[in-house]
Amino acid sequence: MDRWRSLINISLVDFSARLSYNIARTPLLPLFAAFLKASPSEIGLIVGASTITGIFLKAPSGALSDQLGRKRMLLFGALIFAIMPFSYIIATAVWMLIIIRFIHGMATSIYGPVANAVVANIAGKEKGKFLSLFALIKIGTNALGGLIGGWLLYYLAKGRSLNINDFHHAYLICGILGVFAFIIAVFVLPKVEPSTQHRAIKNSFRKVFDGLKETGSNLKILMTSSMESIQNMTMGAAMAFLPILVVKEYHHSVVKAGFLWSLVMGTSVLLKPVMGYLSDRMKRWKLICLGMFLCGISFVAFTLTSDFYLLMIISVSFGLAEAIVTTSTVSYVAEIAKVHQLGASLGVFGTIADTGQALGPIIIGILLTRTGYFSSFMMVSFFIILWTFLYAVVQVKHSSDTKR
Repeated sequence: MDRWRSLINISLVDFSARLSYNIARTPLLPLFAAFLKASPSEIGLIVGASTITGIFLKAPSGALSDQLGRKRMLLFGALIFAIMPFSYIIATAVWMLIIIRFIHGMATSIYGPVANAVVANIAGKEKGKFLSLFALIKIGTNALGGLIGGWLLYYLAKGRSLNINDFHHAYLICGILGVFAFIIAVFVLPKVEPSTQHRAIKNSFRKVFDGLKETGSNLKILMTSSMESIQNMTMGAAMAFLPILVVKEYHHSVVKAGFLWSLVMGTSVLLKPVMGYLSDRMKRWKLICLGMFLCGISFVAFTLTSDFYLLMIISVSFGLAEAIVTTSTVSYVAEIAKVHQLGASLGVFGTIADTGQALGPIIIGILLTRTGYFSSFMMVSFFIILWTFLYAVVQVKHSSDTKR
């Protein structure tokens, strides 16, 4: 019962903080960037900027929480969630939006791996089930964020063309939600984890470095993390350019654009518990390969039709792929990580995963300056399928070596 109470406590904080963060993203952010006359490559950089911070901060944050305590790190991340949405209100130029996104990304970079480490500690041997349930919060707020963000813009515009005040008012609402999340964190997080024993900072950072070094030499963790990274590449690209494709190219409303993203995330929410259950009972790498193939196919399919109902079906397939991959990858890393380096391992996992999510919109943005949507998405899909074959070959070879 204590395990479930702890999971509920941290899930409550996670939901409220991530809801604010995800409303600020899709479709709100790429449409705001487009309103400010950002080029495709600039839009890719803006959407990817928040994730770039994760490349540098997630691994140290996760490892540092092993030494200094999870609670302190979680509260710091929640504070950034509370403050940063208000900064969008002063954004009137592309360069300002880029800077804001870099800083805002610190919230999930610090918070994400530490929260996963707490849940993995709570879960014991049922990491697949607990981590997949916890992942529902992240994906669920992604789904709600897209729906609420699209509705907010539609409501604020009231049938007229969008102006900069509409975006600023939407981000003001995100800020209010962020403050509410921090207040909840102050009262709930002390119940999640007892205070950790104080350690000398110098000694802590030495252990952080040792943990990251050992984790970074683990081929299983690195390969599995790369699969999450590549899957995240498509998610980051879709987050940035699916709303623009739907609104600007297919001429659907911002509400429909938000709905499609919510459908992607909603499908993942509904199926993650099932995928977590299967992940605990099957070879995780096989599920990862299945999800990656589906991801590659559905990603390019977004560019093949403007029919809204077909786009809905593609969104469901894309969400299914996300559910299959993410439940298996994080559980596999948590399973093979050493207990005293769980935070470091999940931090390294988060760093590699965020590299893909950051590069996805940037790569697609660059490609779109030179070619169309179909060619750009097809190149990424081809790379996904090729890398999945490589991953499968490595896993089969490792299994054969183990049996000898």
